[in-house]
Amino acid sequence: MKERAMALCVQGENCSRAILRAASETYGFPLSEELLMSCNAISAGFGVGGICSALVAAVMVLGILFPVEEAKQKSLILLCRAQGNWNCVDCCRLSARRENCNDLIGEIAEMLEEIIREE
Repeated sequence: MKERAMALCVQGENCSRAILRAASETYGFPLSEELLMSCNAISAGFGVGGICSALVAAVMVLGILFPVEEAKQKSLILLCRAQGNWNCVDCCRLSARRENCNDLIGEIAEMLEEIIREE
C-alpha cells in the first residue's frame, strides 16, 4: 500500500485521496465518487494547515474496515503514533519539514497497514 499511495501522490492525487485509493485497492472496499470528491475539501490540512488530511483519510479507512469501537481504538493508536513520530499532526508543520509530502504519505500508509494488522 505504501508504494501505491506514493505513486498516486506523484500522479497528482491529493494526500487523502492517495491514502483512500491505495487502501481501497489493497483491502478491496469500494470508493464512491462522492467520497473521493469530499477529499477535495480536506486537502492541505482542511485548506488552513490543520490536521493532516492523509491522517484523516487513514482514520476513515479504519472506520470502513472495523466495527465502531475497534475503529476508534485503532484511530487513537494511529494519531498517538503520528504525534510520537513527528511531534505534531498538522499539515502546516508536517509539510514545512519536507520538500513534498510523498514520503510522508508513504509513512502514513505504512503506519496504517501496521495498525490494521495488529490484534
